[in-house]
Amino acid sequence: MKTNIQTIIAIAIMMIAIGACNKYDEGGLVKNAEKKLKQSWKLETYSLNGNDATNTLVIQNYQEEYKENGDYVRSYIDKDGNQFSETGTWAFDSDKENIRIMSVSSLELSDANSTVSTSDYQIVKLKKKELWYSYENGGSLHEFHLIPNE
Repeated sequence: MKTNIQTIIAIAIMMIAIGACNKYDEGGLVKNAEKKLKQSWKLETYSLNGNDATNTLVIQNYQEEYKENGDYVRSYIDKDGNQFSETGTWAFDSDKENIRIMSVSSLELSDANSTVSTSDYQIVKLKKKELWYSYENGGSLHEFHLIPNE
């Protein structure tokens, strides 16, 4: 009887440990990250320093695509109404908590921000239908919430 209780306790502790680690801050399992990331996404909301700043964006129709072979495509309509698209590459860091984007230019997000540039996005949430990431630039915290581009 004592052995059965010890076994049950050990299994419960292991299940709690497995469930508690390897998750992103706001949800999603790290082990499923690659499968869930590889699709086309569109911007739903943009936050600046924790405040919704979607309405301040000078770009429209912002989209990102993470392809199977490591290619990355970003497109949007710039402040002058011109369609803009560029390709680069993407890769996870070793623990899949950050996405590194390479060979793309900086973005002009709003009149107040001028241009922002980063190559490392910290994943906040990654689920089948939600990708949230953030990065710091110019002393400000930028957070993008994207949904599948269906």
